[in-house]
Amino acid sequence: MEKEERPVGFTLRHTLKANNKAITRLAWSPDGRTLASASYDQTVRLWDTENGKELRELYGYTGSVFTVAITPDGHHLLSASKNSLKVWDVTEETRPRTLRGHADYIYAVAATLDSQFALSGAYDQTIKVWNLATDAVLTTLTGHKGRIAALALTIDGRFAISGAGDGLIKVWDWANDQLVKTLTGHRDEVLSLALSPNGRILVSADHSGQIQLWDTANWEPGGNLKGHKESVTAVSFSANGQFLASKSADGTMRLWRTEEWETAVILDEPHSSYAFSGLAFHPSQPVLATLGEEDRVIRIWDLDFGAFS
Repeated sequence: MEKEERPVGFTLRHTLKANNKAITRLAWSPDGRTLASASYDQTVRLWDTENGKELRELYGYTGSVFTVAITPDGHHLLSASKNSLKVWDVTEETRPRTLRGHADYIYAVAATLDSQFALSGAYDQTIKVWNLATDAVLTTLTGHKGRIAALALTIDGRFAISGAGDGLIKVWDWANDQLVKTLTGHRDEVLSLALSPNGRILVSADHSGQIQLWDTANWEPGGNLKGHKESVTAVSFSANGQFLASKSADGTMRLWRTEEWETAVILDEPHSSYAFSGLAFHPSQPVLATLGEEDRVIRIWDLDFGAFS
């Protein structure tokens, strides 16, 4: 398939830019009105995706911000710099709470469906579960032999999923501090995880460019997606579950049709070559946020899924 600079079915709504430093990861608010971006410029920014304006800059970090998430209730933003996790109140312009406990850089965060707990994964090879009401560590999950680069939670919230530098994916009963399953098959560091909207499929992507499918009913492998030539840094499902987006250091973003798991379209996106470089589908609409210009700008695309059939 020929690569296209701007494929049919892609309409650029906004290009968002604040500085010349690379952006690491993106996160939508549950209502889809706000997009959060983390960056090597030691800030997190909140954007109004309707008018393309910056809403707020969150600063006070002491290093690059590698990860960002918004709680499902939309009230709090979670981000990390070095070994501390920051919890911001999105509804008020107040100072953040800072949670400390990791021994090294934090690269991944996730929030439970009830927004009561947060999970963080770090270079110290541990995952910590935080009670957001008390800011205390509920438990620490150990077992990986490499930095924790990606975290996800199953739809029912019962299980946490981690991907790490050891090439392994682990499934945890996080509330009971138990390892449920270790998934093997990746050849390199696992950088990104995504669950389908119905929760039946887990997608994992690694530094070698491998994208692996898993059946969450039994945690068995369900095949590989072939096409990217270099590291795949992010994967994200569309809200209707019909498409998966993947971003790669090979300078492309691919959309895959999930019915037959074939490439539907390829978008050129010059990559910064950093390990953490994201993209994210809107939580309910056919809208995709990607990174362009070597990850220095955010591009908001309105997609016509019918054009990819």
